[in-house]
Amino acid sequence: MHEMQVVKIKKIIKETKRIKTFILDLDVSAIPGQFVMVWLPGVDEKPMSVSYTKGDLGITVLRLGDFTRRLFELSPGDMLGIRGPMGRGFKVYGDKLLLVGGGVGVAPLAPLAEEALAEGKEVTAIIGAITKSELLFVDRIEKAGGRVLISTDDGSAGKKGFTTDVLRELLEEETFDQCFTCGPEIMMAKVLDITREKKIPTQASLHRYFKCGIGICGQCVLDGIGLRVCKEGPTFRDKELRKSPEFGRYWRNAAGQKIYFGGKK
Repeated sequence: MHEMQVVKIKKIIKETKRIKTFILDLDVSAIPGQFVMVWLPGVDEKPMSVSYTKGDLGITVLRLGDFTRRLFELSPGDMLGIRGPMGRGFKVYGDKLLLVGGGVGVAPLAPLAEEALAEGKEVTAIIGAITKSELLFVDRIEKAGGRVLISTDDGSAGKKGFTTDVLRELLEEETFDQCFTCGPEIMMAKVLDITREKKIPTQASLHRYFKCGIGICGQCVLDGIGLRVCKEGPTFRDKELRKSPEFGRYWRNAAGQKIYFGGKK
């Protein structure tokens, strides 16, 4: 669905100090892992992961930059332009699933957990954040019947450290049919390294700078594999990402310049 629709904001939920969920008056069915293009007239248009996929569509947004600052100034009843849902979402195989999410990257994983649990699958989610107050959708996944393991950088909740620390410990004791991950790309690259050792197929949801969102401009093509994040993604299989020298190392800004994660080449 590439046509722009002007929709009303029905509800805004303050999830954390820096994250809000916008429930929209848009009754569509999305696949977890898909995205929508969100347009603010006079500001810009940006891709946002879908965090509520059935009934009224929802997006969960981290305040970061001018676009999201302006988005956070809106109220219920205000209007947004929406294109989508678009892109390739998660594809589930097997019955024992593992989810690894960092920060706002938990947004597309939460509806995946809900749908999988409703189908009788077993779901374990590792959720990480800088601190306890920034943890996202822990209660939502637990309420749906999932098991949640927590890590925080400062140790204020769960294990002190990173999601990948919890992942390594967990996989010493258990195995899973599939893993799904979304969050900081450095984290996801480490997740793929760990699950590769344990031979667990993994899918990762990527974020890149988009211009068109429909595969025309080529702005979001991944180096080395020629796949577009907006069209062939944003969800990719581990085998695809291992062929790209870009994944986990850098992304490209609006001018096409390489921006290295962590500032290091």
